[in-house]
Formats: sequence, C-alpha cells, structure tokens
Amino acid sequence: MWRKAIISGIGLTSLITLVSCDQVESLVSEVVGEVGPSERRAGIKKVHSASVEDVKTWLAEPNVLVVLEFHSATSAGSLALSPRLDAMAERYADTAAIMRVEVGKPGDEATMAMNEYNVDETPTLKFFLNGEEVDELKGAKSESELDEIFARHTSGIDTALTLREGELPGTRSQRTVEDMMVRRKKGDLPSGITRVKVPEDARTLEGKSAANVLTQPAVPKEMQQVNKVKSGGG
Repeated sequence: MWRKAIISGIGLTSLITLVSCDQVESLVSEVVGEVGPSERRAGIKKVHSASVEDVKTWLAEPNVLVVLEFHSATSAGSLALSPRLDAMAERYADTAAIMRVEVGKPGDEATMAMNEYNVDETPTLKFFLNGEEVDELKGAKSESELDEIFARHTSGIDTALTLREGELPGTRSQRTVEDMMVRRKKGDLPSGITRVKVPEDARTLEGKSAANVLTQPAVPKEMQQVNKVKSGGG
C-alpha cells in the first residue's frame, strides 16, 4: 500500500514538472470536477447610471453578463452609442445588465475607470461574466456589432438556473406604475384612515341625516336649479 502511494506521488511530481501550470489546472479540474455557480441573476431592461459601489455589486453576481459602458456626456461617440445600448438592454434584459459609468467629469467613477480599468477613450465597453472580463469594445459600434457580441456572451448562460432574489442597483426602476400601485378592494380606506360609525339618528345642522351626508356627494346650487327645471319644478 505504502509502496503504491510513494510511486504515485513520484509519478505526479514528475508529471507536474513536465507540464505547464495551465495544463495542471486543467488536469485537476477534470479529476476533481469544477462546480460553477448554481444560481443566476436576471439582468435589467434599462441602462443604469452606476456608481463605483453599483459596479462592484453587479460584478459579484453570478451568471449575468455585466457590461460597463465608460461614457462621457460630451463625447459624440458616447451619445451615438446610447440608443443602441438602450436597444441591447431591452433585448437582453433577462441575461445582461448594462452599467453606464460617467467618466467625463472628475469623480470616483473617472478615477476607477482610469486606475482599475485602464480606460483611455470614450466610449469603451467592457464585458464581464462571473467576475472575469471576457471582451472589450471601443468606439461607437453599430447595433449589429453589439448584438453579435451580446448574443455570443449570453448564449452560455443557463436560464434554467434558480434566480437570485433581492433588489440590486437599477432593478427598482424597472417596476411599472401598475406594480407600485397598491390594489384595494372597493370600500377600503387608505392606510392610517379609519371609518367612523355614525349613529342612525344623527342629524346635520340643516336637519339632514348625517349618514346620507357621508354617502351622497354634495350637489352644487346651479345643478340643483337645473334638476328642478328638468323635473318640472318651479
């Protein structure tokens, strides 16, 4: 038993000295089995104006194509690219999230772009998947060129994976007005308002039933005169 273990160890050492680090990593992955993320994060259907923290948050998410658009509001190329990226955001909303990083003015975002991503022109697009940069584009690319690269990098995302829950920067703005409206049943009162029960024999100053005042809308005097004429009154 010990003899076999020693021989196997010597053989493995000899093998490692003969192959490159990449080959060793490949061999280990084949033997051990590399397990990827078991969840995925849905993308967003609008280009999100991102802060430094927003970028870091999204880059940590699994199985979603994160696209950093290094943008300048004074760059003709950036302005030309904007509507094309809007189209990509709509088209790949389930698998991609586009972060617009404004670098045309001093700030944390411009510093990050220069120091961490070596951005030297706008627009520049950097594509990330599971935290690793997988592609880069510079200049105002056409919609067909963008579509090709988005399709290539999202095609490998398994949309059958469990979706991660919870809101991220940019996801809250996707809620429609209908989503944000609280649906109430007929007769329900808004939060904080309570219904007061009026005694049946209660009367207003004019001698009318108080219950009727709560259930019947007031009729303007002008309308009262019109109603009298219609009904044949004086």
